[in-house]
Amino acid sequence: MDEDPVLCPRPWHLPEPPPPAPSSPAAPLVLLIERREALAPPLAAALRASLAPAERQQLAALRRPDDQDRFLRGRGGLRRLLAAELGCPAAAVPIAMGAHGKPHCPGGPAFNLSHSGGLIVVALHRHGSVGVDVERLRPRLDWPPIARRVLPEGQQRALAALPEAEQPAAFLQLWCHHEAGLKAGGWGLAAAPPADGWPPLRRWRLALPAGYVGAAALVSAPGAPPAAASPPP
Repeated sequence: MDEDPVLCPRPWHLPEPPPPAPSSPAAPLVLLIERREALAPPLAAALRASLAPAERQQLAALRRPDDQDRFLRGRGGLRRLLAAELGCPAAAVPIAMGAHGKPHCPGGPAFNLSHSGGLIVVALHRHGSVGVDVERLRPRLDWPPIARRVLPEGQQRALAALPEAEQPAAFLQLWCHHEAGLKAGGWGLAAAPPADGWPPLRRWRLALPAGYVGAAALVSAPGAPPAAASPPP
């Protein structure tokens, strides 16, 4: 199977200031937050204070401490990142929902977030819409029915031709490419091609810690570096 270029996410330790996004990158800024690092109580309190009232309600509604930790780090870290870009307090960052439920920052850079297991990945771009997806490898995943539903026949045949032990990871990588592309365009999973065709789309395979696969995608905006047209698979 053809492989997309590899993009190495930048590790971000939440106690540290977020790195700035390049002014006109050919690829999105992708940050990697590892949840194995404990949140110090002052940092956890600061992240919680940065949340909007609706986000605090979402946090309070989560029953499992693991889910609460993931939400606090992901949404709180995202707000810190956007605040650094906008030059405002994290609590003042505007976050709205798009037509298919994709969050966006009116007047700010495009972003997207994904998490799985112990990883949170955040993508940011100042000129084009971004999507990102990360998945923890699951050896017993019953992937063939999902592949038949979402992947084209050519990719299904390529998966079937691989050694059996390699098929689950290869499927999850293709799934990440699929998800990242749809999220970049703000499309739903059942998206049909727009009347004027798919916009230019780039994809990257993410270099992640062992046991994880991921992908990022970028829909170029006017004035951004050109990208080859590539429809969601």
